[in-house]
Amino acid sequence: MCDNQLINNPIFELLQYDGYAKIPDFAWEAIERIRTEIFDFLTKISENSYVLTNCLADTEKDRELYRKVKNIAEKRGSLFVPVQIRVNKQEHLTRLTRPDRRKRWKSIDPQDAEDNGPLIAISHPNALEIDASALSSEDAAQAIINHIKCLLSDTSPSKSVRGHR
Repeated sequence: MCDNQLINNPIFELLQYDGYAKIPDFAWEAIERIRTEIFDFLTKISENSYVLTNCLADTEKDRELYRKVKNIAEKRGSLFVPVQIRVNKQEHLTRLTRPDRRKRWKSIDPQDAEDNGPLIAISHPNALEIDASALSSEDAAQAIINHIKCLLSDTSPSKSVRGHR
């Protein structure tokens, strides 16, 4: 698992991020450099499979981040499966404000549950969209695993995929 917090947390921990404060621009610049190094590293390890997570807005910066992740899969010869997980506004607020999120330096500010605009639109043959409003994290993960198993069973010998276990 290479979630966005794995990339963000070295900087968030150094800032002692409280879950509410605005993250300064210079911190995001450092996080971008960390992300670049991690993405480069991931292109060199084809024997493992990885899950990368992030909430991507419909902005050019986030569309570019999506393209970078897609590029990693292509360079590795790996199956690329973009997953969009959606939750309703009330469930988002409930999940976002759970105090245990602070242990991972995540925001717990209810203001962050406000609509900040549309999320990135993804059009890809392997894409999966899940409404997880009423799903446990285990059930959502199982739906993703089932989707990947279906994709892998549809893979013909001419479309072999490296890096899957």
